[in-house]
Amino acid sequence: MPYEFKAPLWVKILMGMVAVGLFSYTVIYTLYKERKNTKEFYNNEFSSKVVSSNSYEGRTIEFHLENGLKLYFFPPVNNKVIIGDIIQKKSETSLYNVLRKNKNGKYEFHSTHDFDKLG
Repeated sequence: MPYEFKAPLWVKILMGMVAVGLFSYTVIYTLYKERKNTKEFYNNEFSSKVVSSNSYEGRTIEFHLENGLKLYFFPPVNNKVIIGDIIQKKSETSLYNVLRKNKNGKYEFHSTHDFDKLG
């Protein structure tokens, strides 16, 4: 007959508390980072290049800027922003311009977007 280990109740409670704590930390940290990104994006004036992108949980496309900030779009992005574009923004606004290289290799205005509205 195989030996069955039954954990005491306090061990089960402790494991449950650890699981809830880790889940809570993950949610709170994610919300903190998102809020910080939104605040910095709104407050700062910058011109920064899009350096990479990834699918965030399959729900949004996340674009990473050289300055560490992020942009989010609902898929499909439809060339609203691509890697290599330059994002220019004035301070105290959520509107930003996308500049893209033309055939001559010079950046020119492509579009304007609102950070507060996922594309």
